[in-house]
Amino acid sequence: VILQQSWIKSLDQLLISWIRQPLPTGLTQAIIHVTKSGNPQPVTWITLLLVAGFIIARRYRGALFLGFNVLIWAGLGNSMLKHLVQRPRPTVDRLVSASSYSFPSGHSITAMLLWGSLIVLLGWSLRKHRNWRWILTICLSIWIVVIGVSRVYVGVHYPTDVIAGWSVGFVLLTLTQWFLTRYG
Repeated sequence: VILQQSWIKSLDQLLISWIRQPLPTGLTQAIIHVTKSGNPQPVTWITLLLVAGFIIARRYRGALFLGFNVLIWAGLGNSMLKHLVQRPRPTVDRLVSASSYSFPSGHSITAMLLWGSLIVLLGWSLRKHRNWRWILTICLSIWIVVIGVSRVYVGVHYPTDVIAGWSVGFVLLTLTQWFLTRYG
C-alpha cells in the first residue's frame, strides 16, 4: 500500500466499482446492519458470551484461544498496522461513520479471528461429523467475507484494506493455533 500506490489504487478502484453498485434500500440497510455487527461492542459481547460458554463446558484452552485471538490480537494487530501505514479512509459517500486510519480493515481482522477461531474450535469438536463441520466452515467463512465486503460497500475501506485485514487475521489465527496445538 505504501510502496505500490498506483497499482493498488487501480485495483481498489476496479473492485470498488464492482462492489458499490446501487442496491434497493432494504438490502443497503441489511448491509449496514451486517457491517455494524463487526463493531467493537457487539464483537466484544459475542466473544465474552462464547468464552463463557467454553468455560462452562470446561474447554479452557478453547476459551483462552478465542479470547486471546479476538480481545488481544485483533486490537493490537489492527492498531499497530493502522498507525504504521496511516492510510486515509476513502473519500466517497459513507453510509456509516468510521474513525482512525483505513489500512487494514479492523472489522476484517476481527471477523477472521472471531469466526475463524470458531471454525478451528468447533471443527475439532465435530471431527466425527464431517458434514456438519463443512456446513459450519462454509457458513462462517461466508460471514467473514460478507463482513469485509460490507466495509467497502458502506464506503469506509478500500478493498485492499479488507484483503489485508483478512490476511493479517489469518496469519494471527494460524500462529495462535500453532502455538495452542504445540504447547497447549
